[in-house]
Amino acid sequence: MSAVSLLINHKNCMGCHACEVACKQEHGLGVGPQLVRVMEKAPKFIPIYCHQCGNAPCQKACPVDAIVTNEMGIVLVIREKCIGCRVCVEACPFDAMQFDESVALAMMCDVCIHRLAVGKQTACMGVCPTQCISITGSKKSIASVFERAASSVVA
Repeated sequence: MSAVSLLINHKNCMGCHACEVACKQEHGLGVGPQLVRVMEKAPKFIPIYCHQCGNAPCQKACPVDAIVTNEMGIVLVIREKCIGCRVCVEACPFDAMQFDESVALAMMCDVCIHRLAVGKQTACMGVCPTQCISITGSKKSIASVFERAASSVVA
């Protein structure tokens, strides 16, 4: 089963930053961490986000195993285990791992797993005016997110 992750068509990004705002609102983030952000490299805009690596360097670097990959290939930070050492932040080759100073925890895009679980799209997908953000993975992988969520809601 292939991993579920975001796919952003960089060519269509117009640099509006709506994805940044939607993500911050969805996750209740204050000043500081940005789980998705758009960098301007004139004349292009480059979205920076977690690529949900199959062999995640952040996960390998974590000294307390606070970063896991679930059965759908989504890389997640276990907040209760994170000691705030920031080793994972340094290990991320995409500069996507963030550190929230206010709670002293590492964080990253979780592909809005809580939204996918109830059949919604990610917060950033829902606001992108150019629709350059999508979810990748096999249909079977994406469907499994919804099936597992439905069974946990019913149970």
